[in-house]
Amino acid sequence: RVDKFIQKFERFLDDLSNWYIRRNRRRFWKSENDSDKEAAYHTLYQVLLTSVKIIAPILPFMSEKIYQNLVCNIDKSLPESIHLCDYPLIDNKEIDQKIIEQVDTIRKIVELGRSARNKAELKIRQPLKELCFHLSDNNIDTFVNENQNIILEELNVKKIKSVNSTEELIGYEIKPNLSLIGQTYGKELPKIKDEIIKMDSDKIVLDLNQNGEVKILLSSKNIILKKDAFLINKISRKGFTSESDGKITVGITTKLSQNLIQEGIARDVIRHVQIMRKNANFAVEDRINIYATFEGQVGDAIKAYEDYFKNETLTVNIIDEFRSVEYDDSFEVKGAHIKIGINRIKDK
Repeated sequence: RVDKFIQKFERFLDDLSNWYIRRNRRRFWKSENDSDKEAAYHTLYQVLLTSVKIIAPILPFMSEKIYQNLVCNIDKSLPESIHLCDYPLIDNKEIDQKIIEQVDTIRKIVELGRSARNKAELKIRQPLKELCFHLSDNNIDTFVNENQNIILEELNVKKIKSVNSTEELIGYEIKPNLSLIGQTYGKELPKIKDEIIKMDSDKIVLDLNQNGEVKILLSSKNIILKKDAFLINKISRKGFTSESDGKITVGITTKLSQNLIQEGIARDVIRHVQIMRKNANFAVEDRINIYATFEGQVGDAIKAYEDYFKNETLTVNIIDEFRSVEYDDSFEVKGAHIKIGINRIKDK
């Protein structure tokens, strides 16, 4: 049981780090200490406190170290050791199954969207025009649209749209699994094969998703075929790269305009500058100057998205010449060799 608990706890920590903390990083970083920032920190504090209490019996020394650093310097009213704390109890009143399902849907759309981008070899830094989606549960559509900014940011698309059916985004090429069907139905295999070929592929997928089986009427008797009786190949509709898990289907447009290409180049340079900042051990809030000559396609992109570029990299000035200052590095973007120097702007 301990190993299963640890596996689930690891998944929880991954969700906490790669979803809640990452999604709320701007709330943590912003300079003003408003109620929104305080709420973000308070929520994270309570989650971490509860988490170390839960894991304490299994990781006693590590949990104690975290507890001392996290709690004892802040709240003197709590026990001096985590091992003197009561173990957390489940409070079913605090579990909102509806919101869990809604957020899981958004996360699944993001997961499928990333898979679709990877399939089309479209890097996440390249912005795309639109994501279309279809949900088997229409009741969640409204929640998805109300929180569409999460999807837009995670998948780097400009807009999202709900479509009426899965068939608008994805098609299926279906063949019978002859060896498996033959083992069960023997001499009837040729007739079953012919019936499957005649059937509508989308109808087969629908029946499998809803009922877990497909019924074929053969010689006045029903033949029941499960999912493993079919070889299913998903095919994206023209103009889309698509993915589906049966309940959720997403399709992302693949056509790139000049503006989208330029923004993708700007984002690529931003990524390299962010890596440089990290390697130079600059603080998150440090403002910088950039010394570099951006020419050709890269230069056009930086000029078109200069304000966005400066905001994302906390750049105050771009000086049109390379200088070796506090930190410098070189890299390639779209075949162009770029050399950049950066330094921090000291507070006066």
